[in-house]
Amino acid sequence: MGRAGMLPRRRTAAAGAVGLALLLGGCGGSASDDVAVTVPEASVTGAGAGAGALPIDLPTDLVLPSQTAASAQPTPVVTTGVGALRGTLVPKHFPFPKDATPRLVSAEAQATTVALSGVAADDAIRYYRQSMPSAGYTFQQQNIADGQTTLTYTGYGQRVQVNAGGSQEVTLVFTGG
Repeated sequence: MGRAGMLPRRRTAAAGAVGLALLLGGCGGSASDDVAVTVPEASVTGAGAGAGALPIDLPTDLVLPSQTAASAQPTPVVTTGVGALRGTLVPKHFPFPKDATPRLVSAEAQATTVALSGVAADDAIRYYRQSMPSAGYTFQQQNIADGQTTLTYTGYGQRVQVNAGGSQEVTLVFTGG
């Protein structure tokens, strides 16, 4: 290889060095590692300093911790009458005997218990045997033990037990939902 072959290599190397120097100079760097570079430290004095505090009034779809405590099911204030059953597992269309007054005994996420006053046990059993099928419930079973009759029906994604007789009051237990 003669002098002519060496010339293109030198030109390429020289062009590469110039390009590297321009690149490093344009990016704020240097071709030499001997130059000390100092970066100013950011002064942060507390949370929210620097860029400013985060806005708190922007709309969001996220549930905030302050919203979860308030979303618990409130205990109903009214405990007797049909109004006491709002927000429970008892459907709006559920039938009650004419003179019966429902009283909410307990209301939880998967179970609601209602006691009926103003109706005798035998009358309640007779009423629910006749009215539940026409209200859209399917009869499942009947149990009689210690003078207590329990009728079990299913419908609308739930199970309803009618308990009447003995020394206990008439109760309706709704489960599921």
